[in-house]
Amino acid sequence: MKCISLAVLLFVSLSVGSSQPKVSVSKSTVDLGVIYNGAIAKARVTVKNVGRDTLRILGVYTSCGCTTAKQLKPALRAGESDVLEVEFNSTGYRGHVTKHVTVSTNDVTSPQTEIALNADVIDELAPLKGTSVIWLGTIPLGKEVDQTVSFKNVSGKTLTLKGYTSSSPQVVASFSQPSVLPADTVQIFVKVTPIKTDYSSEQIFLETDSRKQRQVPLRVTFIGVKPN
Repeated sequence: MKCISLAVLLFVSLSVGSSQPKVSVSKSTVDLGVIYNGAIAKARVTVKNVGRDTLRILGVYTSCGCTTAKQLKPALRAGESDVLEVEFNSTGYRGHVTKHVTVSTNDVTSPQTEIALNADVIDELAPLKGTSVIWLGTIPLGKEVDQTVSFKNVSGKTLTLKGYTSSSPQVVASFSQPSVLPADTVQIFVKVTPIKTDYSSEQIFLETDSRKQRQVPLRVTFIGVKPN
């Protein structure tokens, strides 16, 4: 009698387990390959319910603001799938980069499914100090502050700077020469004039004639304060 009871319990347990939702992804690691600093790389991953009960998608989360992901359907029936579209903005990154996207579901055996995004970010114009982020500290409103940043042409070909765009009228730029020979350097002159009392993180994009890296990003950060 005891053996029969154990057998019944085992059968019920297996039956319940087999009726649970089960998440599956087409790939847990996505290789975005080599991309140029400032470019946006995209990828698609199929998320499927390989269980026998409805899979609830509780949320899709990314490891940083540089990565975005389209929200999936709120529920997937048994055998149903959806495509997760992800984007990685490489602006400001260099070298090998790994970011993560996490899919949260009601799969009791794997409630958090993680997808890794790998990329190798390179430049054609590389900052000599290894970073293209300028921190200028606190600046009184209306005061002009100048900063010079040098970039080296590592592309192996002559690059021409056609101009720039800025995310804010607080930040303007100019450069020492329009043409940059291979292995030569160019100086970027940045001028900041705060117009608001707050932390600012602004972007300058140097426009080039390159087909590979049309824009070279430069971030400028500072805090505007009221004059004494």
